[in-house]
Amino acid sequence: MTAWPAFVAGACLAALLLGAVSSDLRTRRIPNRLVLSGIALALAMAVLAAATGHAGLAGSQPWSPLAGLAAGFALMLPLHLLRAMGAGDVKLMAMVGAFTGPSTVLSATVYTLVAGGVLSLVFMLRPGVAAQALSNVRLLLTDWLQRTGAGRGLALSPLQATAARLPYAVAIACGTAAALAWPLSLPAATPPSAHAGAGAPAILAVLASSTTPPNRSQQ
Repeated sequence: MTAWPAFVAGACLAALLLGAVSSDLRTRRIPNRLVLSGIALALAMAVLAAATGHAGLAGSQPWSPLAGLAAGFALMLPLHLLRAMGAGDVKLMAMVGAFTGPSTVLSATVYTLVAGGVLSLVFMLRPGVAAQALSNVRLLLTDWLQRTGAGRGLALSPLQATAARLPYAVAIACGTAAALAWPLSLPAATPPSAHAGAGAPAILAVLASSTTPPNRSQQ
């Protein structure tokens, strides 16, 4: 039987992800207050679970929420540095890690990248997006080659026009739900424990009830 703290944490995570998706779809922003309040709630839920003698959604170890937060942030940061996603998306994955712990957030990242790839293909079908994306790739490569050849470092110049802003919160929400339902046995992660899928019923139920399409994040 699912421990109630893990179930409640899963429901809270689902509600926060749906809020992020809704904001991302409407404004292409994920509010900092949503992410920060989510992190605080994840830590509070972990403390409550420990106080009541239950295993939380992040695991039974007291350091699991903080380790998950750090892992989620570190896993997505390279993509932000490559300008493949916004800072809000990185912070949102860090929040997911605080709720789920390091092992599950690693699975969530893998699923999120797959979902993000599918989302990118869908957006590429929009008129003019594919041509602009190819033009941006060419400009970035040219700028990078010029900078490295002149010894000016690897920093990239800002693009004058972006092809499309992906609502990456959608990919993160789908990836998180998939990770809770079907944890991956990844080499870098510890084997999923019994609590790893504890929040799956709550998060899948809430996410499945939403008919709102995909959305993005506050820089």
